[in-house]
Amino acid sequence: MEEKVEEEARALESKSSVGLHPHGKLLSFYLGLIFSFFLALLPSSSSISQLSTLHLKLLQAKQELCCLKSHWKEDSKANARVVEIFASHREAWRRDEKHMAKVAELKRSEVQLKARVEDLTREVEEREEMLYKPDKNFP
Repeated sequence: MEEKVEEEARALESKSSVGLHPHGKLLSFYLGLIFSFFLALLPSSSSISQLSTLHLKLLQAKQELCCLKSHWKEDSKANARVVEIFASHREAWRRDEKHMAKVAELKRSEVQLKARVEDLTREVEEREEMLYKPDKNFP
């Protein structure tokens, strides 16, 4: 009787390891292998802490990028104002330059006219001197 029980136990054992499927041992091996890979791929506590530090660094970088973008916008607005100011000053400088060129031309004309007046005055004096001065040759 003991032998019969042992045979039934062996039969049950062989059926449970093989199962209903003819490749039961191979299937259980693959399931065990897949489960072990799954466990190996689960993140450990150190990789989770690394992920959280990387996440914090990413958030800081995003915040810094936003700050830089706002600074760039402010800088571009300030640069536009500087360009406007410079353009208005440049226009004023051009007007002043034209005015100074006109003044310089008027001064040149004035100097030429004064020289011409002096020449004419000298000529008139010479003619008056000739007209009104008594000639020594005439008795």
